[in-house]
Amino acid sequence: MARTKDFQSAFDIIGPVMMGPSSSHTAGAVKIAKAARAVLGGTPESIEVHYYESFAETHKGHGTDLAIVGGLLGFSTFDERIKSSTKIAKEQGIPYEFIEEKGTSLGEHPNCALIILEKDGRHVELNGISIGGGAFKVKSIHVNGMCILLSHTPNLLVIDGECGISEVNHLINELVEHGVDINEEIKTMSGERCLLALHLNKAMNASLLETLREKYSSLNFSYIE
Repeated sequence: MARTKDFQSAFDIIGPVMMGPSSSHTAGAVKIAKAARAVLGGTPESIEVHYYESFAETHKGHGTDLAIVGGLLGFSTFDERIKSSTKIAKEQGIPYEFIEEKGTSLGEHPNCALIILEKDGRHVELNGISIGGGAFKVKSIHVNGMCILLSHTPNLLVIDGECGISEVNHLINELVEHGVDINEEIKTMSGERCLLALHLNKAMNASLLETLREKYSSLNFSYIE
């Protein structure tokens, strides 16, 4: 049975070094945004954020907007530029919109954000929840019309593109041979297209990731950590 771990150490509960005021509403929000940026593959051309429950009620006062945009621009949780992230996005010509949704959270958690991004014809939607101490879970990922549902903390390796089931299986076997410790596979297939998320028990080697990107050039590899 796949293991699920919301927190891996005491440091996850205490929270990261960050710009305040709240680990859940700022640090967690930065990390959700960075996860969406990773799947997109870079800085978005447009940003649309749907907030639910607590995020919808308090995002302005807690700086969640600044955190989300900062993460999407690639800023870390302790980057001073987060305080000016929306201004920086405007200067870069990146439109953004924050929408306060009513009713039950899409992510079954009060600190929930659905981030919708566009870049070079690539459409990405990522639903994430901030679960405390700067930790977060990814609840769903959409890429160009394909969707997977999950409820996992990092580390996550997300793969999408033109790829049949036999190639997917070959790729997974290759990862295992290289020592990648896979906890669970979540995938969807549509013809010769796939969207796959691998939940890893430990961090993946960065050099292996680059090797895979070169070998499987028709696929997009996104690493959420």
